[in-house]
Amino acid sequence: MSEAVLASPFIFDHRRPAAPVPPAHPPRGFGFIRSVRNNPIAAIGVRAYEQPILRIRNMLVDLCVVSDPVAIKRVLLDNVDNYRKGAQQQVRLKPALGNGLLTAEGASWRFQRRTAAPVFQHRRLVGFAGAMAAATNDMLARWEALPAASEVDVAGEMMRLTYDIITRTVFSNEVRADQQKMAAAIQIYFDTIGRGDIASILGLPDWIPTPTRRRAAPVLAFFRSELQQALAARRARIQADRDSAPDDLLTSLLTARDTDTGEGLSDSEVYDNVVTFIGAGHETTANAMAWTFYLLSEFPWAAEKLVNELRALPEDRDVTAADLPNLPYARMVLEESMRLYPPAPFIARQALAADRLSGVPVRKGTAVVISPWLLHRHRTLWREPELFMPERFAPERRDAIARFAYLPFGGGPRICIGMAFAMQEAMIMLATIARRWRLTLRPGYDVIPQASITLRPRGGLPMKLERR
Repeated sequence: MSEAVLASPFIFDHRRPAAPVPPAHPPRGFGFIRSVRNNPIAAIGVRAYEQPILRIRNMLVDLCVVSDPVAIKRVLLDNVDNYRKGAQQQVRLKPALGNGLLTAEGASWRFQRRTAAPVFQHRRLVGFAGAMAAATNDMLARWEALPAASEVDVAGEMMRLTYDIITRTVFSNEVRADQQKMAAAIQIYFDTIGRGDIASILGLPDWIPTPTRRRAAPVLAFFRSELQQALAARRARIQADRDSAPDDLLTSLLTARDTDTGEGLSDSEVYDNVVTFIGAGHETTANAMAWTFYLLSEFPWAAEKLVNELRALPEDRDVTAADLPNLPYARMVLEESMRLYPPAPFIARQALAADRLSGVPVRKGTAVVISPWLLHRHRTLWREPELFMPERFAPERRDAIARFAYLPFGGGPRICIGMAFAMQEAMIMLATIARRWRLTLRPGYDVIPQASITLRPRGGLPMKLERR
């Protein structure tokens, strides 16, 4: 085991947060496909949590599930050119995200990554902290207007908040699409194309009109219409008077230039990446925050320790980016939350040529799956992996965790480009909300982690609001 907490006494609570019980004998064949469609993490058998590499090969699938950090490093870093994005994942993502950073391959991906990287430099991210705090304060003002001890769906509230933050930081509030309509559209997308169906699992062509694809088509048309209007208007504004355009992520993408060639992103590349930031970025951060508040509700000792840390912040101003290094426990809570409930529970690749992963032969065409859900709960990598223990990520222990044993943002050259943005956003949201409000899960409510492209609490998280 790589975890430094092995030698520590920090096990505060032996209650296990919500998670499906791994089946001793997972279903096979079409039963396995049905189980994957219903909830992929519930289909992971108990053996997978104990084996570094699990091979599944039959008439329907040739699959290699990798949980060995050394092998994962080979897939994501050392031999990365041999492992392209998984075919099923591409079928599910490309209809909405096009050829953006999350889905592009080869030279197209390298060009976009080089060109977009300066957009996410630290100095630029610090400038977005005010918008993040302001959006969070606006949500809290809305909570203030509710009757005492009101109950809200915290998962839905976090979706609404992160969408607000995205519209402020990407578009400077110049996209006027109704928030609820946009949020509903994103929900439909993740509930349709985002879920595995028989067509995607069997690799059927995109043109086959499955029920999920038919339901998703109006959603994709809505995205395209709304965002292309905003993109065209901003492009025209920049061309007319660059200094009059807002200094946000959209302007940065439209004016970015490749450091090697001086070439900029095309309108379609800008569009695809903006959709990626909205669809993937807002969804994943919202889920991470929802799971964090669920854990703080279940483990009030952690909430109190967090609040004690937050009391050191000045009460007469917003949380700023400069405050975040002084909040180590808040970061520990977030990192442990993303260990137990990784925002993206699966990373899929496909072998372009035969290879060996920690001595296990991998054939050309084999689907290689790295599951952060499984990896973060693997019994050979973590002590008491199902328990909530923020102290695993204490500064003095953090470096002892193997780099490729913890992947909330992926790893290697394709690590999430928005990782620093998301962490700053999450820290500001957590500090702003937790120092003023206590959120308590409805008694007896059955919390079910539901995996698709992202990891959501099925049916939301009804929680009571209490002022601190």
